[in-house]
Amino acid sequence: MIRVAAYQATPHPTFKRRREQILGALEQADQNQIDFLCLPEGFLTGYYAEKEGAAQNCFDVSDPPFQEWLTEIAHFNVTAIVGFNEKVNDHIFDSAAIIEKGHLLGVQRKHYLYHDYFTPSSDFSTFHSKGITFGVTICLDTNYFEPARILALKGATILFAPMCNKVPLDHPFVKRPPYYSHFIARTHENRCWLVGADWIWPNDGKMACPGHSVIYDPNGKEIIRSKLLNEQLLIADIPTKELFYNKGKRVWGSSALTQSLNNLSERF
Repeated sequence: MIRVAAYQATPHPTFKRRREQILGALEQADQNQIDFLCLPEGFLTGYYAEKEGAAQNCFDVSDPPFQEWLTEIAHFNVTAIVGFNEKVNDHIFDSAAIIEKGHLLGVQRKHYLYHDYFTPSSDFSTFHSKGITFGVTICLDTNYFEPARILALKGATILFAPMCNKVPLDHPFVKRPPYYSHFIARTHENRCWLVGADWIWPNDGKMACPGHSVIYDPNGKEIIRSKLLNEQLLIADIPTKELFYNKGKRVWGSSALTQSLNNLSERF
């Protein structure tokens, strides 16, 4: 059995307080014997509408401040997926750090971007921890089939989705839908679990996020969703027999239809 969790909360405005907030979430995860914890998009650094804010609040993973933070959380047993603004030379990426006992297993960068000051990434990697192969699809990347399909083809059995659905008041995600069609599609078509962790942002007259944290199973069934505007740890237990490495036709399809698609791509 694998225990996964999504942390839903409003990030504090300062890095010091956000760091304390993350420490609290990690402590809670260890107390609940959670194996994998997904935190929201941009949670470590904050998530900003303008480039100036992101440039002032970002990390190069090789620099001392980030390395010191890894040391600070090295005593936790849970494997954490933490959203942050990543600085690489002159580029800023919308990224997630995958961390096990203070060791950076790797970084996944977002491809489909909400803010154009970010640099897009086209590289999707699987990660391995506690005997599990998994991938990370950041927020908008779950709306499109390629990121999840690439990760499924690379053997991912769980997709962790850090999200920040802080949107204008005329956006549909100001309210929570009865179901999430893109999560149903990504999980069913790739035989993967999905663990989505979102912000909370009470309506401030311009923006809002009620919290869309959810966990879906490989058949597109919603196992659990968060409470409205409620800071919480959303927890689910996954039987190891329901982690599907053999994807079958949902991923690999039919050789005859694959040839038909290849023929079409050659024509257009």
